[in-house]
Amino acid sequence: MIKKLYSTALLALALVYITPAQAQQTTPPPPGPAPQIELGEYEHFTLKNGLKVYVVENHKLPVVSMSLVLDRDPILEGDKAGYVQAAGQMMRTGTTTRTKDQFDEQVDFIGADLGFSSTGFSASSLKKHLPTLVDLTTDALLHPKFTQEELDKIKKQMKASLAQSKDDPDAIASRTRNLVLYGKDHPYGELMTEETVDNITLQDIQKYYDTYFKPNIGYLAVVGDVKPKEVRKLLKKSFRKWEKGEVPEKEYDLPAQPEQTQVVIVDRPSAVQSSLVLTNSADLEPGAPDAVAASLMNSILGGGMDSRLFQNLRETHGYTYGAYSSINSDEILGRFNAGANVRNAVTDSAVTEFIDELSRIRDERVSAEELRDAKAYVMGSFGRGLENPATVAVYAINTARYGLPEDYYANYLKKVEAVTAEDVQRVAQKYIHPDKMYILAVGSASEIAGKLKPFDKDTITYYNATGEKVARVAMGVPAGVTAEQVIADYIKAIGGQEAIGNLKDITVTSKASVQGMPLTLVQRQKGNDKFVTQIMMNDNPVQRVVINGDKGRMEAPMQGVNKELTKEELVTQMLEVSQFPVLQYKKLGVETKLTGMEKVDGKEAYAVEVTLPNGQKSTHYFDKATGLRLKQVNNLESPQGIITQTKTYSDYKEVNGVKFPYVVETVVGPQTIRAEVQQIEVNKNLPDDTFKM
Repeated sequence: MIKKLYSTALLALALVYITPAQAQQTTPPPPGPAPQIELGEYEHFTLKNGLKVYVVENHKLPVVSMSLVLDRDPILEGDKAGYVQAAGQMMRTGTTTRTKDQFDEQVDFIGADLGFSSTGFSASSLKKHLPTLVDLTTDALLHPKFTQEELDKIKKQMKASLAQSKDDPDAIASRTRNLVLYGKDHPYGELMTEETVDNITLQDIQKYYDTYFKPNIGYLAVVGDVKPKEVRKLLKKSFRKWEKGEVPEKEYDLPAQPEQTQVVIVDRPSAVQSSLVLTNSADLEPGAPDAVAASLMNSILGGGMDSRLFQNLRETHGYTYGAYSSINSDEILGRFNAGANVRNAVTDSAVTEFIDELSRIRDERVSAEELRDAKAYVMGSFGRGLENPATVAVYAINTARYGLPEDYYANYLKKVEAVTAEDVQRVAQKYIHPDKMYILAVGSASEIAGKLKPFDKDTITYYNATGEKVARVAMGVPAGVTAEQVIADYIKAIGGQEAIGNLKDITVTSKASVQGMPLTLVQRQKGNDKFVTQIMMNDNPVQRVVINGDKGRMEAPMQGVNKELTKEELVTQMLEVSQFPVLQYKKLGVETKLTGMEKVDGKEAYAVEVTLPNGQKSTHYFDKATGLRLKQVNNLESPQGIITQTKTYSDYKEVNGVKFPYVVETVVGPQTIRAEVQQIEVNKNLPDDTFKM
């Protein structure tokens, strides 16, 4: 039987990414014997329906937690990719005896936590509420009610997440890495798209539940202020109607791995840095004899801030804010990864340093100090993990799921202590292949392709953000088209200069929300030199920006900000708050350049690079067919490096002869803010005092 991806198994150990501790002594004492491990006691029993239960007593606090894992094979979802995820979310949307609201209210009433996924659930509460928690969990587990209304909500959320991830270079790199390593016809490599989400039906959800939610493939951990006898009694009564069933087993062919290093690029024309991933497959199974040595090897190579990759690429060369590596085991096919986000100008230099470090750990034995520090860290991590009673249950379940020796965890520290520098070098040679790996870069192809070509003896392969292989052509600058022409067409598309000039003042009121908190955005503009933008949350001021001529002020009470804008900040803010910033370009010294074309939500769009006087750049995308602006991508400096901010504009409506976007969606990292216009008022004779600072 082929097991699922080894992403959560052996939670605290074999593949933990280790950060070597700093050396404390110049001449360390000789190591003592590995300490004896007391894993703690647990009781295991199997119900008649095949559910395997592991109970760990811990009477320090009056709380109990339960965690179920369904051990099924990976599923190839095909043109309905995403339905497995949706099925997990649907398990918590009401039952045949309780509506979703009733269910949520009862969970909240006892102060419990209860969540489902496609492969189980987790639940916790005070001990006195355990019978109620089990009743609620059993109801959701055995009597889920799948409705079209809830499925439509989940599908909408999934598509919103997909839209957000299209502008996240790290998410793009992760998807593309899986695609090239495993192939699109393998569960690990297939990609969820808006189209596959649209294809999901209630029948798909029901079929998944009927097929895979079976007790005989389940492992249940119960940890806390309980006795095994009372757990057995409670579960036998609650789960007696949960019937076992045959669960299908699947096997999948894997794509051939590269015989030589291949460069893969996902083009993001507006990017000022590249998201780099160097990866190759690793035939490393859970609990394999090499697992401990591989973990220590990765710790030294790229497991943390003291690792070789971090020290080289950040501390020595300053190419990145952080460089790391990982090695993942899996019963089908694991992988080794190394990566960092680097500036375009040093993309090739960074790849060179990565390859040098990957080669060095293969070609040379690590020092005694590096190995000693890595061992000290993993031993300490193991010991700290044992302080959590749930760890004992996890270890017991892992031992059963992955066929590990009964004493695997009891002897774990002995295995760590036994690893030698020769072992580290051997596993590095076995699982890291600098001459047969994928070098994946998500960035501006026009700036990095030439730099990366020396690393690929054949032809660089290109993918788009949705995982489709594409040709590098067709994205060049169209002949005879200029940035000035594109902007002129945009002005004409929204109504023309005369119509815009007839708008003496404008007030735009929008509604949005952040993490469930409602926002109100009010933007007022008078002429081309008076602006005020105010953001309110629950009627409390969050931010206010005022510009009046050549002066401006920003106020953010929650952050204690109240400052006059510098000349540089004034230019940036004026372009940000203006309804028609393109009309300010010449006056403010903004330069524009047509860099090519790109698909934006399936539409061909001109990409115009906009450069402010301070050198800050952004890219604006204008629909080739309509002339309207579709998207804007800004690259912002932050303490964590360059952060990409993406704004999309849609639902244009005409007001007084001028078209305004009624929906503006802003994405920064994991945060999405969708602002919807509620009202636009024009020519209301706004008094000048409105813009008083």
